[in-house]
Amino acid sequence: MKAGRIVADTIPVNASADSSRRLFLACWPDQTLQELLYDLARSLQKKQGGRTTARENIHLTLIFLGQVHQHQEQQLRQELRTLDVKQFDLELDHAGEFTHCRINWVGPRVIPRELSDLHDALKHISHGLGIDTEDRPYQPHITLLRNSRSKAQQSIKPMPWKVERYCLIESKLKSEGVQYEILEEFQLNEA
Repeated sequence: MKAGRIVADTIPVNASADSSRRLFLACWPDQTLQELLYDLARSLQKKQGGRTTARENIHLTLIFLGQVHQHQEQQLRQELRTLDVKQFDLELDHAGEFTHCRINWVGPRVIPRELSDLHDALKHISHGLGIDTEDRPYQPHITLLRNSRSKAQQSIKPMPWKVERYCLIESKLKSEGVQYEILEEFQLNEA
């Protein structure tokens, strides 16, 4: 997916000098992996109910930034372009849920060191720019279902993912649902 590609059928609005945007950083799977994850979501939905995440919105959040002012966004992008973090292999091999918000997800049983390093570096950069982020421990996951009635955790057929890049995303709330727009992609360094 290229920077500037809109994941829904609307036109982006350019930000004015004093505006802010709702942003987050995420690993964005290719279409093949998105399709596999969407198929899994539909399979889980048949058993557990709930609402599937739209295929084009499937991603692994690294850090949610919230409302970010334009000057902070510019500084953030500059910092991210120089970040030195290695590519990594991620194995999505576990399905679970967050019962308090009725979300079903998939994620890795083992978190690669490079993923932890990336998350920590992004948090450090964000805080240095005055962007507040969540304080809870990072639990990498991909949301597949919302409003599900399942409370069971299970193993799933492992889905390997070679993570070579991450993205700066704008989240827009629209009447038809959430729209994500990739603003810029950042390549991870080869191991």
